[in-house]
Amino acid sequence: MPKKHVLFLLGSAGVLLSPFLFDPASKLIQNFGPGWATIKTTRIHHLTFWTLSFVWAVYFGLWAWKSDWSWFSAGVLKKKFLLVLAAGLLFRLAVILFSNAPQVSDARDYDQMAVALAQTGTFQDGGVITAYRPIGYVAFLAALYKISGHPLFLPQLLNVILDGATLLLLWLPFSRWKDEKTALAAGTIFVFYLPEIYSTQYLLSEQLFVFLWVLSIYLWDKNREKHLPVFFAGLSFGLAALVRPVVLAWTVVPAITEAFRRRWMRFALFLLATALVTGPWFYRNHQKFGVWALSTHSGLNFWMGANPQATGQYHLPDSLPFDFNNQGEMERTAWKLGWEYVKNHPLEYLRLGLIKEAVVFGFDYSYILSGLTEKPPYGQLIWAILGQTIWWILLFWGMVKAVAILFSARKRRAAGSLLPLGTLLYWAAIHFFFVGTDRYHHPVVPFFAFLAVLDLSSENKLN
Repeated sequence: MPKKHVLFLLGSAGVLLSPFLFDPASKLIQNFGPGWATIKTTRIHHLTFWTLSFVWAVYFGLWAWKSDWSWFSAGVLKKKFLLVLAAGLLFRLAVILFSNAPQVSDARDYDQMAVALAQTGTFQDGGVITAYRPIGYVAFLAALYKISGHPLFLPQLLNVILDGATLLLLWLPFSRWKDEKTALAAGTIFVFYLPEIYSTQYLLSEQLFVFLWVLSIYLWDKNREKHLPVFFAGLSFGLAALVRPVVLAWTVVPAITEAFRRRWMRFALFLLATALVTGPWFYRNHQKFGVWALSTHSGLNFWMGANPQATGQYHLPDSLPFDFNNQGEMERTAWKLGWEYVKNHPLEYLRLGLIKEAVVFGFDYSYILSGLTEKPPYGQLIWAILGQTIWWILLFWGMVKAVAILFSARKRRAAGSLLPLGTLLYWAAIHFFFVGTDRYHHPVVPFFAFLAVLDLSSENKLN
């Protein structure tokens, strides 16, 4: 048996044994760890989980670095990609069939609002007309419920289908930007990215949002000399913005691209199509709540990261300086108070911004582990350790390649396209301003994967 297979099996066995080390490691941290970690049981458990995950991230990171990646460059690569995709979709299907995780938090709210929208035709929350949540994903679910009733399996199945469609779309630009070897390697990473697989059972907006965003990028990039595909790209991007408004300012990336090429008509068509989709909802919210916004949640998310009690995490203080039930007033006041705090406390805001980046990009296990008030079950802990391990390896290599592209003209030329890097920089910048959770980096995991496997050497090693 090849050495790389032996090392992989040894590492896998180590991960399977890791849950038995959870309690001993927790006791060591409690007895000898930093003071801040021993105040609460949840902190001890988090630090224990991070320690175990870090050990295996280093192990498998070195294994990936030293491994031979020749499988991704030999044979008919398109056929390999389709086989990998089929395996990943079957894996996702098994998760939604046998996991049965409850719909909580955002997923529960989306489901309830979609039921109300399907039954009444009114976008409401608890019987009150709202703009707090974006309309896009709720409307998508409501359309399904209107047609088929309320089986949770159907939107879960559509999450699997949307993941598959996204991967098919990604193969084309990845191959065009670099080559099929890179597309296959990046696609394989995303196919078997465990947190993404686990998330398909939840009624959350990520799968729909990523599909619409990637479709927009595909249409934008595919026909660079034609105008009609760009118009459709703008329509798709507008739908993506209705699902997750945080993407709206990403238009600066294609704007810069077209500015260098002096193709202003393409960008104008893109903006026009986006406005046609988002304009009616902007107008509706202005009429109902007096704010030009796709969601009245944006101001609150900004203020939660820019106030005297801010932690950099998703934390809502008990006492609010605005009426939470008056959405228009909340949106305006939250933005105003947030900017005042930024101007008066720039260094503190910088510190909070770095914490936000760490929360959004540092971890990836909240789908699987919730709270860590007690030791997780064996299966959940294994899944979470593997998911966190994969993410840390991907984050490390993606950042290494991103830095190389930024500071090396040769690497920039070899990258094929700067759009993945520009998208990652945008995503990092926007989440410096808004609080979030670890699942908020899921939309850009494919771009991390693309950068991570760029420039496989002639010996099929990661460079």
